[in-house]
Amino acid sequence: KIESAHMPRRRTFKHPPPQKRIRTETGENAPIDYKEIVKQNALLEKYYQGLGVVPDGEWDLFISAMRRNLPATFRITGTRSTAETIRSCLENKYFPELAEIEIEGEKVPSPHPLPWYPHRLAWHISLSRMVIRHSPAVSKFHSFLVKENQQGNICRQEAVSMIPPLLMDIKSHHKVLDMCAAPGSKTTQLIELLHSEESLTNLIPAGVVVANDADNKRCYMLVHQAKRLNSPCLMVTNHDAAAFPTMYYNNEKGVRQPLLFDRILCDVPCSGDGTLRKNPVIWRDWTPSLAPSLHKLQLRILQRGLELLAPGGRIVYSTCSMNPVEDEAVIATALQLCKGTVELVDCDKELVGLKRLPGLTSWKVMVKTGEWLEKPSDIPRHMSATLTSNMFPPDPSIGEGLHLERCMRVLPHHQDTGGFFISVLHKKDWLPWQNKMRRRLERVVAEEGGKEEEEEQGKTDSENGAKQTGGGEGGDGFVEGGRPALMEGEEDLVEGKVDKEEEGCRRPTLDLGKWGYQKRKAYKEDPYVFVEKDGKLWQSVKEYYGLPDDFAGDQLLTRTVAERKKNVFLASWLIKKLTVHNEQTVRVINIGVKVLARCENLKTACGFRLCQEGIQTMAPFITRHSIKITLDDIMCLLREPNPLTSTLSQEVQAAISTMEAGPVIFRYIPDSTEKLELDKQGSSMISCPIFLSGWIAARSVRLLVGREDHFHYLAMLGCDPPENQSLAPVSGKTLDGDQEVQDGDQGGEDGDQEVQDGDQGGEDGDQEVQDG
Repeated sequence: KIESAHMPRRRTFKHPPPQKRIRTETGENAPIDYKEIVKQNALLEKYYQGLGVVPDGEWDLFISAMRRNLPATFRITGTRSTAETIRSCLENKYFPELAEIEIEGEKVPSPHPLPWYPHRLAWHISLSRMVIRHSPAVSKFHSFLVKENQQGNICRQEAVSMIPPLLMDIKSHHKVLDMCAAPGSKTTQLIELLHSEESLTNLIPAGVVVANDADNKRCYMLVHQAKRLNSPCLMVTNHDAAAFPTMYYNNEKGVRQPLLFDRILCDVPCSGDGTLRKNPVIWRDWTPSLAPSLHKLQLRILQRGLELLAPGGRIVYSTCSMNPVEDEAVIATALQLCKGTVELVDCDKELVGLKRLPGLTSWKVMVKTGEWLEKPSDIPRHMSATLTSNMFPPDPSIGEGLHLERCMRVLPHHQDTGGFFISVLHKKDWLPWQNKMRRRLERVVAEEGGKEEEEEQGKTDSENGAKQTGGGEGGDGFVEGGRPALMEGEEDLVEGKVDKEEEGCRRPTLDLGKWGYQKRKAYKEDPYVFVEKDGKLWQSVKEYYGLPDDFAGDQLLTRTVAERKKNVFLASWLIKKLTVHNEQTVRVINIGVKVLARCENLKTACGFRLCQEGIQTMAPFITRHSIKITLDDIMCLLREPNPLTSTLSQEVQAAISTMEAGPVIFRYIPDSTEKLELDKQGSSMISCPIFLSGWIAARSVRLLVGREDHFHYLAMLGCDPPENQSLAPVSGKTLDGDQEVQDGDQGGEDGDQEVQDGDQGGEDGDQEVQDG
């Protein structure tokens, strides 16, 4: 019998939080010295030797790899052309310099690309993060990594953590959900994949990425990570993943319908024994009881993810644990609950070059004392509340049809990585307890068809006195403004009734609490106020920058109800719909990308300047106050805080002479005939377009970009930043004395930080706890 995934709600984390301090004999707290942690655990070694997870003859290699520090890995982010430019900079400048360095008498191994990651955009360095961070010999390379990481062009991420998003097969129109997203490394991958199609370089994708996490503070860390990708298609929410609410929106035909996702990433909280190489505290704290304590939560999260997945969609379940109780046992239970409507996908031919092992079909369960349990009947009576039959392998007659061998397990010694588990599931049809959801969506389709037929025949709603919703008896239709439904199946649980045709197909029991519903904690966030297209703000921006009439001006928003707007954001069409229709039921932490910031000046026709973080999104639509520049002009603008107009090319001077003082956008489009002579030797050329926010005055110009952007573009051009020279604006003024930026916008820093509370990563940009 498959037991339910019921368990009391509790606060959970992606991994057990590291214990930073220990109590001494005197009762005082003292910091942990990681060097003194003994990397041994008799129960852990007995457990994995007894399970047979490690192939015969490889145990010594496995355990020795687990005791070594994890090497550093990173991937290059952004669009294809931008990423290739950064990769070229690394390969031509920084990697050759590393090859000449020696540490403790040994040469630094040359970095090499991960063989299974597409387009050579992920790299492996056989040095630990601590060596890279503290070794003077590699300080220049470390500085480059830190600056590019801060700007979002490079993401330092564990290699195995990069695998799940690559198996999701994301397209630009897909609706994607990351159920346990913080700290956000995988989320940034999902955003990249959504924007990856070359044809969409200058357009906003139709799809969305909803990144969710149960911990409020970690949500702000997630915002800090994901905002570096500058996507208008991102929404960050704060909910328990096992009880993630159904979201609703009005589709293009105005019909209210629930949001079902095409792709879902289910990277659940786990015991984390696959991260022993970077989190040595687990050596001391690991016990066999960790996995059983998380099994029910993991099953609930996966079960909810399958409910939110559209038929035909794909969900990836992953953990940074090698324990089958958290891995194959959860998958086997979910497949049996779904009764053939969900199947495992065979991914052997995907990610060629990745060494992996097939999933287990049989395993044992160990209790805290180290004793083995072979089958559910062996569970002691006093452990019946902790251990369930779901944690054991299914009966061979059933397990053969589940194809658990299609799961994947990555072991540390195979490619010098961490341990990881991945499984890809395909939803073939509605789940057995989703008949009500299926019927409702069928009515939505029927209603849309009725609308089209009515328009063709020239009928109007006034004939019947009201617009039909297709709800039928009982008012089940999606009525505009109606209360959002509970999670699929909860109506029956609360009302205590089931349709006759659904008997035996009910949703497994869910904990709805004392009052019959999930109690939500109050949260405080600034409002989301969308701009009106006929409003003064939109009209002034549209006229100044020459935005087309079909530009989505009503998708601009602010975070204040006050008349004086400080920052303006842009969200995609679907993100706006989801925000407007779920404001009262979904805890939305952040949406969209900042595109405009207030910079009042009496001599300026427009009170808003372009923000560098949103300029890639806005650039294709801007037709006025746009200046085309050359590579020589870029070098001049980057090297001098306030260069004179006369130092720029003749074409730029002519363009500036026709404009009044105020904000502009500088554009560089690669030219096959244009090259830049480097200080070293040879020549180089930027292969991707560059858009820079700037300001022009009567005699001088300046860039309104952050310090990280200065360093980034200089590095891409093969030049080092000027020594002992600050790239910050001079007192917020040009040489003409015009004060462009007021109200807290500090010149090139792109205004205020939207994220403050909890928006802190680890040292030098590294997150203390990484995805997976």
